[in-house]
Amino acid sequence: MNEMSVNAMAVPAPSKAKLVKATAVALAVALIILFTAVLPAEYGIDPLGTGKALGLNGLAASSASAPAAQKAVIAQTESPVSVSTGGDAPVIKGTFAAQPSRYKIDSRELKLDQGEGMEIKYHMQKGAGLIYSWTASQPVAYEFHGEPDVKPSGAGEDYYESYDLDDQVGKNTYNGTFTSPSTGIQGWFWENKTDSPITIKLVTAGFYDYILQNKDDVKTKLQPTDPK
Repeated sequence: MNEMSVNAMAVPAPSKAKLVKATAVALAVALIILFTAVLPAEYGIDPLGTGKALGLNGLAASSASAPAAQKAVIAQTESPVSVSTGGDAPVIKGTFAAQPSRYKIDSRELKLDQGEGMEIKYHMQKGAGLIYSWTASQPVAYEFHGEPDVKPSGAGEDYYESYDLDDQVGKNTYNGTFTSPSTGIQGWFWENKTDSPITIKLVTAGFYDYILQNKDDVKTKLQPTDPK
């Protein structure tokens, strides 16, 4: 191939004007992407409204909140452990609440006639625990509630706090544990809404000062009885 043929096949270098034009076009495209996508998605800045239209605005908020949310989950799942540097067993905090006296055990059988209601409550100190189990001969309406000794400011004498309520269908078995949120009377109100008598068998064990029965608006202090 001769020199003339090679020169004929060579690609001419772009002119300065074309380079300036290509650079301007690339810069314009970059700016469009910046304002329409990058700023709304990364920083929540949406001057053109395109981020909202494309659904990109929420990405910045979710990205910013993700580390905080992850930390919250970790904080909830981590136990308050105090690790010993001397090689002893780690200390797990917040697992028990010491009580000034031994726990009590109570077992009793309650009978409710048609339309009759009654309460069995336990006077407990704040933080004291109660393990309970009761069964009824048929579903009975109830409310598990408490009356703190010291009422909130402005609350009347009838103030109480409800923990669990089923006054429609009711239950015929109920088991669980309870930690008293305040010093006061804690327990159940049962009401027989059926057309036949109901027998309730109640067993509890826990840290309480005394038992209070309220039936027909007559309040009676009861002594704990051993399980039958």
